[in-house]
Amino acid sequence: MRCTSLIIPSFHPDPSVCRVGDDYYLVNSSFEYVAGVPIFHSRDLVHRHQIGYCLTRPATLTAECSFARHLRPDDRYHNGTFYMIATNVDLMYGSGGQKANF
Repeated sequence: MRCTSLIIPSFHPDPSVCRVGDDYYLVNSSFEYVAGVPIFHSRDLVHRHQIGYCLTRPATLTAECSFARHLRPDDRYHNGTFYMIATNVDLMYGSGGQKANF
């Protein structure tokens, strides 16, 4: 199979791919868009489909929690659990220099 691009078309910046067995999971930045941090699934890194979002709880989807905070997510898998970490840009630049991740 020949593939010319493994990037998801449209507005899906900062992809991160995690492999679990024969499956690949990709997350990307969603910035202030809700729901946050889309998750895609693939078996071959060419054909993929969206299976959900990392941030779906009401507490993570408020205007205060969503603006520009979903930047450069990274997805990992360990002992049966998926993890996602992203830079909290609002706290880095908007709150007196405090730095945090979530």
